[in-house]
Amino acid sequence: MIGKSTLQRVLMFSVICGTALAALGTSMAADDTAETKNGYYYTVQKGDTLWDLSRRFADSPWVWPELWTENATAIANPHLIYPGQKIRLTRRVGVPPQMPAGGDKQLQANVYFYYSLINQVGFIRRVPVAPQAVIFQKPVKGTTMISEGNLVYLKPEGNAALEKGGLFTVYRTFEPLYDKDTNELIGTQHLLLGIVQVTERQPEYAIGKVLKSYRPILLSDKLMPYTRSNPRILFQNSQEGIDGTIMISEEHLNMFAEFNTAFIDKGRIHGIKEGQIYSVYYRDENKLGPAKSPQTITIPMNCGELIVLHVEDNNSTVLITDSDRELFAGALMRTPLPVP
Repeated sequence: MIGKSTLQRVLMFSVICGTALAALGTSMAADDTAETKNGYYYTVQKGDTLWDLSRRFADSPWVWPELWTENATAIANPHLIYPGQKIRLTRRVGVPPQMPAGGDKQLQANVYFYYSLINQVGFIRRVPVAPQAVIFQKPVKGTTMISEGNLVYLKPEGNAALEKGGLFTVYRTFEPLYDKDTNELIGTQHLLLGIVQVTERQPEYAIGKVLKSYRPILLSDKLMPYTRSNPRILFQNSQEGIDGTIMISEEHLNMFAEFNTAFIDKGRIHGIKEGQIYSVYYRDENKLGPAKSPQTITIPMNCGELIVLHVEDNNSTVLITDSDRELFAGALMRTPLPVP
């Protein structure tokens, strides 16, 4: 396992401020998380000082003046930082951050990845979610495109109650995905599109209002019960021995890179957990020796990094947090190598 010293070598910090998240509907609980830039954070604890934090996150306590200078607009007095402040941690390029295997429990409990779009993250599941309803009409005809503020007619599926005030996630499914080598079923992708709240219930249908639209919503899109995810994703030590593939990007892009979400072919049964970090790499072939009989040596070369956002049994949804080249379906991912 990689120890605390590794974390010290790979992180430096800056502080930024945020605003509170707005509620999505009258029935939704207020979010106590400050809206901040997506990235790695540490929550200041009682007794923390810039001197101490620079020692823990940047190798040496003597760099605290530089860190304060870079963040003078957020920290008026370098001798006064307060419990609850969010310190944004920036990874040094090419060196993946890792949590200590043990010892500093406070550090591990207060370092996390903040992802404001976590409720828009979809998944691939072997058995598709049974829809509670299907959008079958808009009050105003003429276009099939649906956006925030629109009213929609909902056809209940099965015994769904669709009670007034109920919140639902709008989603779309695609053709089942199979493993290209074994032809084994991987599952069905669920693309999350937005949030609908039921405003009226009739015997044969319901009317809902689109509160949020992450992506274009169409007639025939489905509804599942809404669940709110925590945008703070605690770090977890990466599983040893992982060597897998990025199957597709969530948006089915031909090329993708950092800030895009994608699916990997490793999941819960392989030891994958939310908050783990993995390297993205490619195989660099080198031909050595005489031209008549060259020897090919293949070297794995890191070209990016990802963090796990959601885990299913045999696959996971990930966010590409760093890449120095375009990525394609079939890109490789693995357990980060130890940093000396």
